[in-house]
Amino acid sequence: MNILITGGAGFVGINLSKRLRHEGHSVFSVDDYSVGNYRTHGVSYRKLSVENIMSINGSDIDVCFHLAALSRIQPSFENPSKFFRANVCGTEAVCEWARVYNVKLVYSGSSSQWHDPFRSPYALYKKMGEDICKLSVKPTGQI
Repeated sequence: MNILITGGAGFVGINLSKRLRHEGHSVFSVDDYSVGNYRTHGVSYRKLSVENIMSINGSDIDVCFHLAALSRIQPSFENPSKFFRANVCGTEAVCEWARVYNVKLVYSGSSSQWHDPFRSPYALYKKMGEDICKLSVKPTGQI
């Protein structure tokens, strides 16, 4: 299977990459390297903001694990606009890319949004990202 991981140079992304490579999958990673800088053997890496994901041809990608996000609650208070762009606009771009190329998408949410998403910009924006993903799902006609 051909797999794209956004945020593939972060802690979770690198461990997922290792596991998927071990299982025999082809793994491609995009990351802006603003936080993580990990790499693993056998994975193709590209420096790219997820807001620009449309520059990637997804016609041969089977599934995308969308892990790219700015994390941590405290820094989100200091620069909420930066967190909004990465966690909301970036997620919307990934969802649109997945829709255009008919790629299955797995979104990495956050437990912080379940306590009260209005307690921090980070929690609210991760909840918004989850809602964007829900809106992007093709209806199956089933309830």
